[in-house]
Amino acid sequence: MELKEYWSDSYHSGDFKLTRIGFVAIRFRWLVTLLIFGIAGWIAVDWWVLDAAHFQLIWKIRLITGAMLTPLLPLSYLCKLNRRWMFASLYFLLGVLLIFNFVSLWSFRDGTPIPIGYIAFPYFLLALLSVLPLPVKSGLRVAVMVIALVLGADYWLDTHSLNNGALLDRLWLLICFSLAMIWVQAGQLRMLLDLYRESTRDPLTRLMNRRLFIRQLKQVQSESHKPFTLILFDLDKFKRINDEHGHLMGDEVLVRVATTLGDIFGTDAIMARYGGEEFMVLLPDTSLEQGLRQAETLRLAVESQPVENPLGEGEITVTLSAGVVQGEHDSELQRLLNQADEALYEAKRGGRNCVQAAA
Repeated sequence: MELKEYWSDSYHSGDFKLTRIGFVAIRFRWLVTLLIFGIAGWIAVDWWVLDAAHFQLIWKIRLITGAMLTPLLPLSYLCKLNRRWMFASLYFLLGVLLIFNFVSLWSFRDGTPIPIGYIAFPYFLLALLSVLPLPVKSGLRVAVMVIALVLGADYWLDTHSLNNGALLDRLWLLICFSLAMIWVQAGQLRMLLDLYRESTRDPLTRLMNRRLFIRQLKQVQSESHKPFTLILFDLDKFKRINDEHGHLMGDEVLVRVATTLGDIFGTDAIMARYGGEEFMVLLPDTSLEQGLRQAETLRLAVESQPVENPLGEGEITVTLSAGVVQGEHDSELQRLLNQADEALYEAKRGGRNCVQAAA
């Protein structure tokens, strides 16, 4: 995982963004549920430790806060569909809780000692937010918002707080808790991204696996009205390579072909190890003629780059056969895949080491 992936989700793939937002939405829903019951349940503690005058105000504030948080439960189902909904819901949650904390502290303006639970509430909130796998950039925004509003509320309640060490103590603790929150969030983001890659990437070639490729294909098909091209190819006589040169050599061939794919198509294409020695390439906004030319370029590149045996037993020339098909916005997905498969086998029957367009 690169450092930039810790910093911002703009460096994440679209599919992982949806996966992460869905994960955040589930945790956000449980967090809201915990806060609603926790804030309401704390009324019993207030009844035990507060005098009657403060308790009469505080229990009402707690019930109002719980009622304001309740709409976030159904909204959390929208969060997993839209990043903006997620952050809007998160900032609303923070706003309601910080207002609750401010009004609670304000109720003790008569000089009554403030229970430690109300003073520590912002730190407790930062600790709870660490369950959300947010990038560092988003975590910093949340931390700055909490710190600014907490210190602003402290100053509003006591304008002399800037004249003593209380401000520095408060600021230091808030910064420490914020850094701890961001550290835990980044660790969870790392764990989630690692799990995502293990489940969607081929461990040998690091290309997409078939499941992710099909999701990406459906997304391209739904978002673009321009034609696209699919290239399905496999390596000629790959079983013979494994039988005669060993599986280490077979793995080296697959890795070399995957590297060549990246060199030829770069970031413009969506590439996957489709299964075994089969690979699939999706070229968005590409006509059939352009796809055929690029498939031929790939075929020549693979053929012209002999693969050296990792055991030092010489090198071999690898060839491929490819089937190319053009798809449209309204094309039936399974029919496209079948056509590409048929074109591939036509190339095989035509003598291998060639490119064949779908009929």
